[in-house]
Amino acid sequence: RAPQMVLNEVWNDPPVMRLGSDDILTFSFDEMSHEYNRFIYRITHCNADWTPSDLHEIDYLEGFNNMPVEEWENSVATTQLYTHYTFSLPNENVSLLLSGNYKVEIFDDEDGGETPVAEFCFSIVDPRVRISATVSGDTDLSLNEDEQQLSFIVDCSGYSIASPSSDIIPVVYQNRRIDNAVIGVKPTYITGNSLEYLHNGKLIFNAGNEYRRFELTDPNSPSLNVDEVAVYGDEYHALLYIDKPRKNHSNYIDENGRYFVRTLEGYGSPIEADYVHVHFALDTPYTPDGDYYLFGDLTNNAISPLTRLDYDAEGGYYHTTMLLKLGLYNYMYVWMPHGGNALKTSAVEGDFYNTDNEYLIYIYHREFGARYDKLVGVHAINYRLEDN
Repeated sequence: RAPQMVLNEVWNDPPVMRLGSDDILTFSFDEMSHEYNRFIYRITHCNADWTPSDLHEIDYLEGFNNMPVEEWENSVATTQLYTHYTFSLPNENVSLLLSGNYKVEIFDDEDGGETPVAEFCFSIVDPRVRISATVSGDTDLSLNEDEQQLSFIVDCSGYSIASPSSDIIPVVYQNRRIDNAVIGVKPTYITGNSLEYLHNGKLIFNAGNEYRRFELTDPNSPSLNVDEVAVYGDEYHALLYIDKPRKNHSNYIDENGRYFVRTLEGYGSPIEADYVHVHFALDTPYTPDGDYYLFGDLTNNAISPLTRLDYDAEGGYYHTTMLLKLGLYNYMYVWMPHGGNALKTSAVEGDFYNTDNEYLIYIYHREFGARYDKLVGVHAINYRLEDN
């Protein structure tokens, strides 16, 4: 539980290390007991779409793979017992040699090491191109309504690319979501050393709304958006205020879906933060043609039966519960129609052109005959209405 990646001890920075630098990426997760489990981590190099590349381990890492997680601590003075595991990359056992995407899977060695119990995705960039970008609520489909359009230019001066249109693979993420990522869009224009991605319909995103948030840093004291904290048996339960569908743009200052583990208990250490059963409720009519899901980093930006909301016919609302570590959390509600393949924010949150969203642009280079996608540029841009 509570898997997190932190680059150079700076929370919320994108998990992108620079090739050959002193960057350190720290990984952590909790196992819900005080018994030591021998976890091992396995590193796999991936293509731009996160499928495994055709490289062998010896190509992309120096040292050893399938190494044990050797740093661990038991929780202190918590009602929910857990063991906090951490490791960093690179380390004395392994260093990474190539740019591109990497997946780190955590396996419980005592279970045979076949099924991952946690997964982290990060990247290493070898900066060879320069990226400039803009985001606008004025799109090619609508004017200041429910969408945002991204435009960007890739300057390849000084970097040789044989066939820019086919060899360059852009990937764009909105708030680090995988479900609506845009992969492999082609340039609108190629002028000299520049690839221009302008007025492209594939780079128009539903704008969504600011994430909802709650904060619980002391289980004995309700805080932001927490209605009540109660103890049942020896476990804490936090009831959030009932959420309602939003018809207007929110003025919340959010963290674009992130969460931050934090406690006021003891010295504020990660092993002093307790776990709480957090109860979410959404006051909206029953919709038989689809399902509502909790969404954000707290659900790994994915939907599953565990994050689906159940309908309480007697109370007339949807609800779900998650066991979460103390801290600050962003979340939203998304809707998936039965048989559909695209999550919708409009059903509950609405889509508003002036929503503050983060866009990450990754530029990959796949040379003819190459066995992997090089990552040659990364650029982050936040859309803020006051900046436009």
